[in-house]
Amino acid sequence: MQELVVAYKKSTGTEISLEGGGATKGIKSATDHTADMGGSCRYRIKGEAPDSRITFNPVAWDALVVIVNKDNPIESISMEQLRSLYRGEIDNWKSLNKQDRPLALAVRNGKISGVGLTIRQLVFNDPDMEFPQNNVYKSSGPLEEAI
Repeated sequence: MQELVVAYKKSTGTEISLEGGGATKGIKSATDHTADMGGSCRYRIKGEAPDSRITFNPVAWDALVVIVNKDNPIESISMEQLRSLYRGEIDNWKSLNKQDRPLALAVRNGKISGVGLTIRQLVFNDPDMEFPQNNVYKSSGPLEEAI
């Protein structure tokens, strides 16, 4: 994104401030007028007050990717195995890659976060799905670092 900011300024002379902060920050910033425009990696949630006060104009979607530690020898995982992991039914890697060692699942907290909401919708078709509360992270950055 930073490359786009630089290219846009070079082309138009207009400066854009780019900040991270999660799926809801851009929505909140546009709603409370601390920004002219905000980005989000999720769409409107019915019943969420900030979402109903602004216009959403999707231009692209990012990918939802399940990641594992680089030292973990796993090549693929099925959707059913993924669901079992998130339901807390798999707690040892031997079910997935034959190594007998504990499995520590790290998940995103928050049902309105882009990642948290999207995995609930796309993997479980249930935006209210509850995950076991072992390694829960408030934002994606610390979750990625933990893995």
